Amino acid sequence: MESKEQFIGVNSIKFYNRFQSDEDCYKYLANIKWQDGYVCKKCGNTHFIKGEKPYSRRCSKCKYDESPTGGTMFDKLKFSLLIAFHIAFKKSTKKKGISSLEFV
Repeated sequence: MESKEQFIGVNSIKFYNRFQSDEDCYKYLANIKWQDGYVCKKCGNTHFIKGEKPYSRRCSKCKYDESPTGGTMFDKLKFSLLIAFHIAFKKSTKKKGISSLEFV
């Protein structure tokens, strides 16, 4: 497993280099969500197989499929996860907030 990355301060170059695709975002969320190991939300099983979506995990016992975005603020997005990451980064690093017009 990768070491846990933290984006402290306003280092946008490091952030933009790290997150260049949706896959980068899914991988990051999966590493954080299951950093202490996978446990099925439905039955408590700790064994999984590859799920249907990128970096999702399917319980090998009850077949419950869980996405890395499930239960997060990125759950059920209607647009790219990469765009959502960039919006969250910009929103959290601006000292005086950010206008919605800057996202267009």
